[in-house]
Amino acid sequence: MTTIKVSVVVPVYDCVGTVATALRSALEQSIAPELVEVIAVDDGSTDGSAEELDRLAALHPRLTVLKRPNSGGPGGPRNTGIAAARGEYLFFLDADDRLGHEALERMCAAADAHGTDVVIGRYVGVGRPVANFTENIAHVSVDDPDFDIYAKSLTAQKLFRRSLVEEHRIRFPEDAPTGEDKVFTAHALLHASGGVSVVADHDCYYLVERDDGSSLMQNGLAARPGYYAKAARPLLENVVTHREPGPIRDRMLLRHFHRDVLHAFNPDYPGSSEERRRRLWEEARALCDEFLTEPVLMRMPPKFRLVAHCLRHGNEDLLVRVIEAADAGPVPVVVDKDRAHARYPGFRDPAAGVPDEYYDVTDRLRLRRSLTSLEWAGDRLRVGWTAEIPRLDPADGAVALLLRSRKGRAERRLAAEPDGDGHRADLDAAAGGVWDLHVEARHGQLAKEARLGAARAPGVTVPAGRFVRCADGTGAAVEPFFTREYGNLSFTVTRGTAGAVRLLRFEGAEWAPDGRLRVRGRLPAAPAAAALVRLGVAIDHRTQGTSLPGEVRWDELPGGPAGDGAGGGYGFAALLDLRGLAAGRWDVWLEVTVGGDRSRVRVPLAPAPGADRSAPVPCAPLGLRHASFYRTEGGNLSVEVVPGKVPALARSAKRRLRAPFPKKDAGGKG
Repeated sequence: MTTIKVSVVVPVYDCVGTVATALRSALEQSIAPELVEVIAVDDGSTDGSAEELDRLAALHPRLTVLKRPNSGGPGGPRNTGIAAARGEYLFFLDADDRLGHEALERMCAAADAHGTDVVIGRYVGVGRPVANFTENIAHVSVDDPDFDIYAKSLTAQKLFRRSLVEEHRIRFPEDAPTGEDKVFTAHALLHASGGVSVVADHDCYYLVERDDGSSLMQNGLAARPGYYAKAARPLLENVVTHREPGPIRDRMLLRHFHRDVLHAFNPDYPGSSEERRRRLWEEARALCDEFLTEPVLMRMPPKFRLVAHCLRHGNEDLLVRVIEAADAGPVPVVVDKDRAHARYPGFRDPAAGVPDEYYDVTDRLRLRRSLTSLEWAGDRLRVGWTAEIPRLDPADGAVALLLRSRKGRAERRLAAEPDGDGHRADLDAAAGGVWDLHVEARHGQLAKEARLGAARAPGVTVPAGRFVRCADGTGAAVEPFFTREYGNLSFTVTRGTAGAVRLLRFEGAEWAPDGRLRVRGRLPAAPAAAALVRLGVAIDHRTQGTSLPGEVRWDELPGGPAGDGAGGGYGFAALLDLRGLAAGRWDVWLEVTVGGDRSRVRVPLAPAPGADRSAPVPCAPLGLRHASFYRTEGGNLSVEVVPGKVPALARSAKRRLRAPFPKKDAGGKG
């Protein structure tokens, strides 16, 4: 007998126009058909859905149809389906939605591979918005604050390990008018010691908006009679039962008070009947008195803090004014010393008696910023940006850029200049190391700071690094970059000779018309910085210890000092006269001097198939010799000088072109 892998439970009530599509999506999955059973439970439909189920069951042997009297919600038929299920996993599909073709295969595979108890698939909204995770997650704990699975997804359309459901007797409340799926899913997540997986790279579940607007989701969850007692209270009780006091419990309670208790006090509340207002007031107040702790209260937005305060203190007049103020638009914010407060009704009104901290939004304010330009201006890197704290008047504040070293606590503050709708500042080279760029907005004693660069205007890119003259007269290489993880702007600063060497760009080697070997390159730098760098060139025999100097010429390149890595700066040509060189192999070196600091580095040579790297060289008084340059195994420029006649040398050149990476010789390394 084949073991059932997954049982798909489908509650059906008056869905005659959609149920066939929903069931077909479950019966025609990519997973092996014999591994899937579909259990459709009719909940006393009146529109012919029950007859449609009978017709479909006659066509599909793997479809089981169960019927029960109407229960008033999907919880009852889902529980009936759980009792009949035989699969290793359970999946709950609504009769007006549908599954993606590979949904069950992928979700079961994730649960099998990682041993997880719950799998969340990617949702697709059809006529309605949905929230999703953006990346696959192999395994995450329900208590992990970085993902907060619990707060983000409590719908029932997930894959559940059936043993988890049966072991803990997890069921849907059958008498809840709405929110029964939250109670089930939250209870399952609180027991999911095996963790949760997320399948985000496949469209697993299509949440479909009903054309007639008749679904419970479309009608809203606005606290129908019995909702607080049958849904909201069990949610809170489960949290305090299964989590110890502390940050994890507080985060879960915050989610429920925000979305499941206080959400009913919305713009509809003031115009509701007196009976409805009284019921909501009494039921919500009871939950606040029993479950709402001070740490949870202070993590709420000010509106909900004030709603809870009014409920507890019987101040309905202030409650209504708070709701109306929130509905009217963004509430003004006032800064007092280093704190900011939303000016809801009752703020600092002795008659209201509400503490200032209930209005406090200091920790909720965020700095909105954008990088608008980034370019070189001589030896300074010019940064343009916008920054503001929403709901505060920018005219009352000041902004600045901060450079912070990743090593130690070094910090540099750069003054900002107005630039259109934003600001700009010029960065000069700091001490060596990596520096991160921050932007700060200050209103009185209130300051908000954040990294700059992740949000940027279209077309803003990182310019190439440049060797610059520092304020103290020395030179440094400054290389801006966007960080890999978040895309924020940072800089690497390399002082002295090491900085010049880091930015030297070698563009090739060739034979000059006068027979000398010419090495071309450039240094991205403005004139003052280029003047700090002295270059020399030498060629050393590998075994004899002989070293001969060459000549270096500087020229400003097209594009001038303002050019970036694509052109401009200062070019150089290092020329080596090979006449008189002894036979053997010679390595080419560049000598770089900045101030009193000197370095000697090998010259890299890029592969260049087909290049003419051989030439006859007059070597008086020894007669004609032949020299050819080549790329070593290490990728550097070397020269081989051999005696011989021109025809033989031509053949040698051809052989070398066929083998551009000669083996190391016994006399030295490549």
